[in-house]
Amino acid sequence: MWMLKLIIKPTSGLTFRRMPSSVLHISTYPFLPPTTMSGFLRRLKLLEAGHFPETAVKDPDYYALPPQLCPLGAYPKAQEYCVHTTKRQGIRAFNHNAFSRIVRYQSQREVYQLHTWEYLFAESLIGYVVSEDKELLNQLKTVTNFGCKIGKEGYAFVDRICGPIQLTLERTCAEPDTLLPGAALAGIPCEAFPLYRYAWEGETSADTPLEHPEPSSIKGFIPFVAGETQGEIELDYYTDGAVHLPKLFIDELRKGAGGD
Repeated sequence: MWMLKLIIKPTSGLTFRRMPSSVLHISTYPFLPPTTMSGFLRRLKLLEAGHFPETAVKDPDYYALPPQLCPLGAYPKAQEYCVHTTKRQGIRAFNHNAFSRIVRYQSQREVYQLHTWEYLFAESLIGYVVSEDKELLNQLKTVTNFGCKIGKEGYAFVDRICGPIQLTLERTCAEPDTLLPGAALAGIPCEAFPLYRYAWEGETSADTPLEHPEPSSIKGFIPFVAGETQGEIELDYYTDGAVHLPKLFIDELRKGAGGD
């Protein structure tokens, strides 16, 4: 197994929406989720090649890294981040056009209501992408200093990329550098999060360049639970001696690859 380690730097507060359907309380993950990281890196490759993919409101195309590349998310260092909650008045429907009308008609769409909105503030996020294909990982190394919008709210750029670094599989007692799937958390105190992985449609070739503007063959998302623990836990890790990536988390994220 090979790994890229990325240092991602936000330029402002970030919101990675936990509940897509919520409009009154916009809560954020305290980290960059794996699927969001996948889309972020794929769009940087497209921008590098001069492509500007649009994001449609209805039935949008998905742009993600191929399933041969497995992003594990990006995480702030402990005690070096905060989640700030704002409370503000906002419109009931974000797609209303009452403000631009010459003749006004009363409706419920422009009625204001109280919103709460969370922002993640961090100096940097440490992210990981793993793959059995070293050459495919090398294609990502060119996005250093590229940035774009990320998540529901915010902007970030890739400050530094290390690797590819070869990892070995070992069973050891260590503090994981990523989340753990629910199967590894039974009886362990943790903060749990609802996450999603891609459901891929058919096979995706690793020979297609990452900067190719074709949308990804994704038919949906599959939910699962993952959690963050404090302290060491005995598990199978992919490791180089310094970084410890739980095998169970990687296996969970790769379940949807290849139409599984």
